[in-house]
Amino acid sequence: MSEYEIRPRYKFSNVRKVADLNKSLRQAIENEPDKWPLQFKRTHGHLIFSYKKPIKHLWSPEMDLNFEEQAEGEGTIIRVVIGPAAAVWTFFMFLYSVSAIMLFGGFILSYSQFTLGKDMWGFWLIPASVFFAITVFLAGYWGKKRARRQMISLKKFFDNALPGSVLMEGNLNV
Repeated sequence: MSEYEIRPRYKFSNVRKVADLNKSLRQAIENEPDKWPLQFKRTHGHLIFSYKKPIKHLWSPEMDLNFEEQAEGEGTIIRVVIGPAAAVWTFFMFLYSVSAIMLFGGFILSYSQFTLGKDMWGFWLIPASVFFAITVFLAGYWGKKRARRQMISLKKFFDNALPGSVLMEGNLNV
């Protein structure tokens, strides 16, 4: 995982079929619940792994697996995304959108006030929106730092549960 990646993505190939891979993942959690305190849910062809309540916090990452069965005898392609929970990711995108709207609104309002010869108080929305965006970025960076160990643990769980998976895309530098 690169230091700058928020949601590292990987693509692996494995010679086994999807059913065997699902079984291996379930068995890894059931056989070693203390080592892998994870839960999983299946939604729309994805298998999403997250931490259980006692150790789960706001910044806890999730691992999203998507399996694509290849032609007969060619195995399975596994796409992996490790990142913040969907609700956290969506909330941050919302905050960035608010910041962008404030920035554009500040430009439009201050330009309108300038052309009308009025006091340009709308100009102050511009630095406020930049400050807000930087604050959101730093909060996300802090959260990523907090989740780093759990992200590495999810990647180790994947490696342990599905040995023989060959990396096709992605950066494994930790």
